[in-house]
Amino acid sequence: MRLLSLHLEQFRNYRQESLDLTGADLHLFAGRNGGGKTNLLEAVSVLSLSKSVLGHEEDDLRQWGREFYRVRGTAETDAGETKTLEVVSQAAPRREKACFLNDVRMSVADLVGTLPTATFLPQDLELFRGAPAERRRFIDQILCQVLPSCFRALLDYQRVLKQRNALLKQVATGAAGETALAPWDQELARIGAAVTVARLELVGTFNLSLIEELRRLGEPWQEAFLRYERHGTETDETALERELTALLEHHRSRDILLQSTTVGPHRDDWFLEIDGHNLATFASRGQQRIAVLALLFLETSYLQIRRGERPVILLDDILSELDVAHQESVLQSFSDYQILMTATQVLPEVPGAMVWTVEEGQVVQSRHGRSAIPA
Repeated sequence: MRLLSLHLEQFRNYRQESLDLTGADLHLFAGRNGGGKTNLLEAVSVLSLSKSVLGHEEDDLRQWGREFYRVRGTAETDAGETKTLEVVSQAAPRREKACFLNDVRMSVADLVGTLPTATFLPQDLELFRGAPAERRRFIDQILCQVLPSCFRALLDYQRVLKQRNALLKQVATGAAGETALAPWDQELARIGAAVTVARLELVGTFNLSLIEELRRLGEPWQEAFLRYERHGTETDETALERELTALLEHHRSRDILLQSTTVGPHRDDWFLEIDGHNLATFASRGQQRIAVLALLFLETSYLQIRRGERPVILLDDILSELDVAHQESVLQSFSDYQILMTATQVLPEVPGAMVWTVEEGQVVQSRHGRSAIPA
């Protein structure tokens, strides 16, 4: 899939901006930090995920003092079909987000993944040593693009989890009896089992090709696996639901004491095991970069297979994090995809690239192949 045009209205530091992206498959947005380069990629992520890939709240996406933002894009599928996507988020007169496909309003779950995207962000380099929530977000973001049911399940899970935690507080203060937790345990286990099965499937698929990707990028490791850490061992959804129900009941006293649910997919984690060791415990920053690149390539392949469409590749300041050899590897690996990327430094001639100069919320097409922005 390719994004043909992008229109922003009152989004971040853009009052109004329209881009024609038909001139090339590689678009480089060049400029100094703070000018709005990353905001353009963030806008594309809103069309793809219905939310910011950077995790920004809706109030942060609206231009300061404005009541709404609009992001609209036209995309062409690999089969040549044109689709128009639009997300509008308003703060007044009441908070509301509306999603449209070909000008027909639809649910967020049905829009997500219509424009598949695979993304590299500088903060991804902290993926292996950062918080477990970021690792869960990484795989859930991929799953939501290929499984609308998983998107809905994650929303439902958070809703039920919030209600169970509120009930735990009532039980702890004597305002409710412990038996009131049973139906919430069952519902949380039912939804949680579906989420866990989807995550395990993705991890298993990545493991089929992970070591090959790492070796292709120059690492001489012998074995590499993503290890999904959780309470329990079941993999069948029905058996997993029973197991989660039992675990919630087993940990109920502790949950009441802490007034928080301590088991379930919201507490799960994963790590990258290299030759029997957790990558986070030994890898250099360079090795972490290689591992993140391998995951990016696997994500791209997974999205293409599951969606039947080549994703749009969003690369935020990736060149500053890679040596020349790996820069070339990235561009070569994605030569059949549309790439939207940001950079601050002068780039060598890149055949076929369209370079845009970005400065203080203004975007100007500058030239093909080389940026005029000083390092």
